[in-house]
Amino acid sequence: MKKRIVTLITAGLMAVCACVSVSATEMEKDSAGNVAVAGDNVKLPDENVFGAFAAGQSVDLSGAEADGSVMAAGQQVMASSLSVGESLYVAGNILSIDDAEVDGNIFAAGNSVSLTGKTSGKGVYIFANSVVFEGEAKAVYIAGNTVSLKGAIDGDVTIEADTVSVEDGTEISGDLKIKSPHEPEIGDDVSVGDYSFDKTEEKDSASAAVSIGAKIFRRITKCIYWIVAMAAFGMLLCWLFGSHLTRATEFMKTRPAAMVVSGIAGWIAIPVAALLLCISYICAPVGGMLVLAYVLLLCSGLAFAGASLSRLVFPKMNVFLAALIGIAVLEAVRMIPVIGTLVGIAADMYLLGYVIQSIWLGRLKKEQ
Repeated sequence: MKKRIVTLITAGLMAVCACVSVSATEMEKDSAGNVAVAGDNVKLPDENVFGAFAAGQSVDLSGAEADGSVMAAGQQVMASSLSVGESLYVAGNILSIDDAEVDGNIFAAGNSVSLTGKTSGKGVYIFANSVVFEGEAKAVYIAGNTVSLKGAIDGDVTIEADTVSVEDGTEISGDLKIKSPHEPEIGDDVSVGDYSFDKTEEKDSASAAVSIGAKIFRRITKCIYWIVAMAAFGMLLCWLFGSHLTRATEFMKTRPAAMVVSGIAGWIAIPVAALLLCISYICAPVGGMLVLAYVLLLCSGLAFAGASLSRLVFPKMNVFLAALIGIAVLEAVRMIPVIGTLVGIAADMYLLGYVIQSIWLGRLKKEQ
């Protein structure tokens, strides 16, 4: 009886941790050289890291140095003197990046995006309402309402906006393509390889660009939120049920067919059995408890699958870091239409298969 109570309390805590925000300010890098932190006010450490993942109400990347990629999302994301070895991904309401040196690409989505102070990146891709870009790149694509561009672009520039301003001193070695319902303001001291202006209808220009940008922004923020929530859930799973994650990995090595068959059978049979129990008056409480247990398992399926299967791919990696990577990959794939649904169903079948196999093997052992 005591074990059952502890199990119910643990399941409730895991559900709460997946929904409640974390309060954190700064986090040191882990054994892999990465930093993953979420909270109301987040600040990356002033030391070199390999990669960073930060989410919160206010995220400060100032002074950070990363050899890999950096991903940040929040109501406000700011950075000054930022150095990134690979790509930079930022999303939020207000993004203010000043004097950032990015060896890879820069992807930004938000309401107000400002990349100033000679910020440099290989490719710069921005979706926002208001955009200011002053820096260097090899390719630039901006979609928004109001766009201001100044800097040196060693390649092509494409802008789709309602109001476009190309400031004096801008150098574009490739083509400058502008789609707007209004004539863009281009300074006299602007160097362009080839210039083309496509005058669009008022209703089809900025509103469409902003709509696309808003959809992408919502998609990105939704994906990041669920990655953070499932990652927190996965860390709790590793802490409380690490032995079960290891056992599930062993089942996939030694009993893959049994795991697959059990998962498919359980995914189909349990809802049918619960419905039949709920129809009958006497067994309705049992059917309700079965439905509740089934829903809890489905909510845990993706986190359990990501934390467990990642051990097959990264057998020598730290279990917590491997779980974080596995969950992040599955959650990102889950956002893809159709494919994401199939991945979610497969993850639920994986967990159901493990539970059924564990019960079955335990019963056989008890009979022997």
